[in-house]
Amino acid sequence: MKNIYASFLLAASLLFVFSGCKIQKEACIPGMPQFCSCPDGTVQMQTCRDDGSGWEPCGCTYYSAWCDNDSDLCWQDPQKDAGVENYGGITYADAVRYCEGLMFGGYDDWRLPTIDELRTLVRGNPPTETGGECAMTEGSSFDVMNDSACLPVVDLGGPGSGGCYWPPELTGSCTRPDPGAQGHPLEYMSSSVCPDNGWVGVVMFDNGGVCWNHTHTLAEVRCVRDAPTDISTCVDETPCMPGQTRRCTTADGNIGSQRCAGEGDCYGPCEYTAFTPSPPIKDVCPTCDSVRLTIRVPEKLKTKPAQLMAFFYAADTWSWPPNRPPDGGTSDDQVLNPDIDVDKPLTLTVPGCTYYREQCLSGDYMLYVSLMNSSSMPPVMKEGDYWWGMEQEPIRLGSGQAKVYEMDITLVPYKK
Repeated sequence: MKNIYASFLLAASLLFVFSGCKIQKEACIPGMPQFCSCPDGTVQMQTCRDDGSGWEPCGCTYYSAWCDNDSDLCWQDPQKDAGVENYGGITYADAVRYCEGLMFGGYDDWRLPTIDELRTLVRGNPPTETGGECAMTEGSSFDVMNDSACLPVVDLGGPGSGGCYWPPELTGSCTRPDPGAQGHPLEYMSSSVCPDNGWVGVVMFDNGGVCWNHTHTLAEVRCVRDAPTDISTCVDETPCMPGQTRRCTTADGNIGSQRCAGEGDCYGPCEYTAFTPSPPIKDVCPTCDSVRLTIRVPEKLKTKPAQLMAFFYAADTWSWPPNRPPDGGTSDDQVLNPDIDVDKPLTLTVPGCTYYREQCLSGDYMLYVSLMNSSSMPPVMKEGDYWWGMEQEPIRLGSGQAKVYEMDITLVPYKK
């Protein structure tokens, strides 16, 4: 009798689970919340759909891949942490490490692109597109910074979303602010290192320009891999509820997350996007030489200036005007809307340290000062602006005990 009763219960259970030889999808209680896991290691909340057929998406950042048939390269889309508010960018060393650790779409061979690979994304500025006149490529010398073909064009005039100088198919942003440069968006980092001084190649997708910048430059990251890149959606045919997530472990032993694919047919690949940035740089500028600079203008200003900048440039690579990022001085030496006029000089301290405050300068340096009516970046001098520095003796920095130089200068009107 017990066996007959047990068989009856089993048959009833199977009848409940199966209907027309199809598995009935599990249901959840509409509006009910639950925890869900993200590829970056965070835990979020999701709620059951109104009809109980599955879960609303977990509030995670997920990446896809856009493949360019012209270059046979596939790109992370959007860029790193595209949805993060107040994103501050990462440095070169961290960018390399981030791409090497990235795993999504079933691939773990993502890498930081070279400057040549990054230039394949440029659209709308022919000189900096692949094959364009801009001389900056993998292995280029530092003096390509003076190549006019590499300079920016009009801000946000490209064919991409929001005017970015990249393909319309890409998502993400080219205008997130750089916390280390007032009024300037974050550049996009490449893996290419200048053989002359160790600076790194970057592309400014907000204006189509290409240049070298400091190793500690804060930048955006969009990783790359070779085509083809067929994004996997199903690697484990375990039935699941739509929208459901579960923890997983990558081949490298990292804890990631898998999402239920489709309408509950299977789980997708294990994705891992977590990243821990390097500790902040220790600010050594207070221990370095500095220049206490009093800045004057020669006449009554017709309009209130938009920005003033005072920076150091190495004397052995000095050229006038210095059309490249500075060697010394910090973001504090870019003053927006400076309060200066003929009867009101401005006093500014220019520390003899690298821009990102990690090292004191040592050697001979020239000082460049500019006062502009435009806040555009990179800065371009125009009629009505003022500058100083074309005739000066170099300043010796880092030759002994830290000292403060006192300087009093008067700007002169800009002339081409």
